[in-house]
Amino acid sequence: MIRSLIMTPILLIVLCAGGLYAAYGQVDPCRALAVERARTSAVPTGLAEPFARLGTSQMSSTACAGALLGTWWKRVAGEF
Repeated sequence: MIRSLIMTPILLIVLCAGGLYAAYGQVDPCRALAVERARTSAVPTGLAEPFARLGTSQMSSTACAGALLGTWWKRVAGEF
């Protein structure tokens, strides 16, 4: 019982970090947000990503994670 209480949050953290790395090649939410913004811009990704990183460099990790979740919710809402 106690083992499952300890292992469940650890497993969730590992799965979330693995998902971020698989989708964006980054675990840091600010860098993942920069990649997401670069992918959705009209400029080619290779050119847009450094500018997107400049925009996210002053944001906190919490703000970046919230903005990243917001882009995911917009994408899900747009599909339905």
